[in-house]
Amino acid sequence: MMDSLTGRIAAYRNTAAHNEALYEEFTRLTDSVEFLKRHRDFVEANDWGFGDRAFHYMWLMLLSDANRRSRPVRALEIGVYKGQVISLWALIAKQMRIDLEITGISPFEGNAKPMSRLRRKVRRMMDPRYRRDAEAGNLYLEDDYLGKVSKIFATFDLGLGHCRLIKGRSNDPAIAASLNSERFSIIYIDGDHTFEGVRSDIRSYAPLLEEGGYLVMDDASCFLPGSTFWKGRESVSRACEELPQLGFENVLNVGHDRIYTQVTSVDTGSRHATG
Repeated sequence: MMDSLTGRIAAYRNTAAHNEALYEEFTRLTDSVEFLKRHRDFVEANDWGFGDRAFHYMWLMLLSDANRRSRPVRALEIGVYKGQVISLWALIAKQMRIDLEITGISPFEGNAKPMSRLRRKVRRMMDPRYRRDAEAGNLYLEDDYLGKVSKIFATFDLGLGHCRLIKGRSNDPAIAASLNSERFSIIYIDGDHTFEGVRSDIRSYAPLLEEGGYLVMDDASCFLPGSTFWKGRESVSRACEELPQLGFENVLNVGHDRIYTQVTSVDTGSRHATG
């Protein structure tokens, strides 16, 4: 590929003009790659997940870059939902002949979101925890989410053999401990969107990033310049402000997804975004 993640990072400037142009360009580039467009079209037509079209091209660049550094590429997603992202990873790996091992942590179940508007309104008034989860976007209908994951993999003729799906919550100490000795080329945090939940995921899983790897934070761009893309959630964005103190540098932003690398020291005067 002529395009490269390292080149994008070197050229990146955290300005409104650059963030908006990059988001628009990645959206267009997704549609220029047939298998990326086909996958995203399916997601949007069948309500199979969230995120933006631009992210499909972002993941192509991330996995291609990781493949130059690590074999096999080991990718971790926190918050799998219906499997949009992990199936995209598997599809990119198949098309690009990348040796990829996927780990996904998710409850794979809903949390009884009431169907009617009236019931939701009453719950928000009476239940502080429900209100907090609603504001953070943490409510999901009951469904067979493992079945949904299997279906999207089958739709694109992908196997689940290289996927390890861990059923549970990422803040479960036993789950975190089970991965403590592992290292990942890519870590994508898109689980509990409360401030406390995001901070817990950062502290538990960001240290598992291998040298030269990338940490991607979803819904995290509220404090970045730019106005033509959705910026995510303030709770997530606030939690990410801790990352520079933990030794991570924000090197690229695509819409509401922020990409970090781990560094030994952070130059706060860097051209990259570090907040």
